[in-house]
Amino acid sequence: MDELKSLVTKHTANESADKWKNSPGSQPTLTPRQLAIAALIQRTQERRGLPLKSAGFELQNALRAWGDAVQNVPDEYLTRAYNRAADNWPWTDRKDFLPDAVAESYKILLVEDRQRVEAEKRNAARRNPDTYRCYHCQDMGYQGLYTYQHGLWYSSQRPCCCEAAPANQRQQFPLDETVWFCNRYGLYVSRTDIEKYGVPNSSFKDAISSK
Repeated sequence: MDELKSLVTKHTANESADKWKNSPGSQPTLTPRQLAIAALIQRTQERRGLPLKSAGFELQNALRAWGDAVQNVPDEYLTRAYNRAADNWPWTDRKDFLPDAVAESYKILLVEDRQRVEAEKRNAARRNPDTYRCYHCQDMGYQGLYTYQHGLWYSSQRPCCCEAAPANQRQQFPLDETVWFCNRYGLYVSRTDIEKYGVPNSSFKDAISSK
């Protein structure tokens, strides 16, 4: 909620937002979530080197499109999901930024947060992160992968070779660590991709620096 309030504060500082909120007979007052989304819309305009959208029909129309695209993204994830999507967006290609990318980033963040919480719980209980029965997947049964394709990072799950993975999905071998790099949360990325494109995101980088 604090992130949402921060976005609202930034947006209401804009002249266009003040006009929308205060002009007699203007559009209805926006909700805090709408103001937060409007802030992201304007941030996107700035990132693309375009003028801010004017209060009224132009911004209202954009709000409807964005609101539909991110309707399943909770307020507390809105900023994080946007930043993740923006970090991976090919801005130099001059492509229109799609709000659907925010919704997709939210799904990735949910998986990462769940993996991080589960790993931290196991570590706290055992007091030693090296005591997993299977260090390849940290006893989760699946290995999280990041791959770089067509200018964007994508995440996926690969069944492990251990007993934690479903028997009908179990791989014969784990990922080759000479080819794949693993951070302390059990997330993998190709060493070749790291050399060419860097790490997928700041969360992955943090998990390397604290490994």
